[in-house]
Amino acid sequence: MADYQIVLDEQEITMFLGIHAFEKETMQRVLISATIDVFLTDDSDFYDYDALTDFIRGFAGKQIETQEELLRLIHGFIVEDRRVRHAVVHTKKPDIYPDTRSIGVRYSG
Repeated sequence: MADYQIVLDEQEITMFLGIHAFEKETMQRVLISATIDVFLTDDSDFYDYDALTDFIRGFAGKQIETQEELLRLIHGFIVEDRRVRHAVVHTKKPDIYPDTRSIGVRYSG
């Protein structure tokens, strides 16, 4: 039995994300990261991060109004696994402001 930390670093998808007209008309890049604390019961147990990355890919091309909503959906998927003790999910929109690297939101629980 052991605690592990799974780290997903900036999976990129393209989708409609935002409340502004230009965000509803043009898809944009979104970077998604997660840090997941998981308790595994034995050496043959593992966290299926393929399922997580596939779930995130499912948002490609979709419309969601806020990063907060996207975060709650992803976080909810992660914590459905009873072995997850804690998860932090972070989204970033790198192409919104020309004078910033990105604007993002972090959700923890």
